[in-house]
Amino acid sequence: MEYKVGRYLNVCKYTKCGKDFYGRSNRHYCTPKCKKLQNNGKTKLVNQEAKGSDQKIRKAIRILIDIFKPDKDGKFIINWVDLDSKSFPFDLPTIKIKDDRYNGTMSGVGSYCFYREEENFIFYKI
Repeated sequence: MEYKVGRYLNVCKYTKCGKDFYGRSNRHYCTPKCKKLQNNGKTKLVNQEAKGSDQKIRKAIRILIDIFKPDKDGKFIINWVDLDSKSFPFDLPTIKIKDDRYNGTMSGVGSYCFYREEENFIFYKI
């Protein structure tokens, strides 16, 4: 990080800006407008995934967007302790889905479906 007269050279974290600017070492955006646009973009993604559902579903989708990394089959396995450490709302309202990938019914929330297998939750993106 380049230092110049009490300020550091940073790069704006707003994906559509990326300008170089001087400021504190922990400053991430060149202007308040860039910060607002970046955060609004994140919220827009969550709102599209949640499709206007209640806050528990929004929170669950926000967590899943951050952690969901499927394998080649589209399956993502996570231990319930890891989900609990991220404050995942286990009591969220879900819908029941019958799926060929799992012999039984899965629970659906937003554009994700999941089932529990012992200590693990198995997630798929619908």
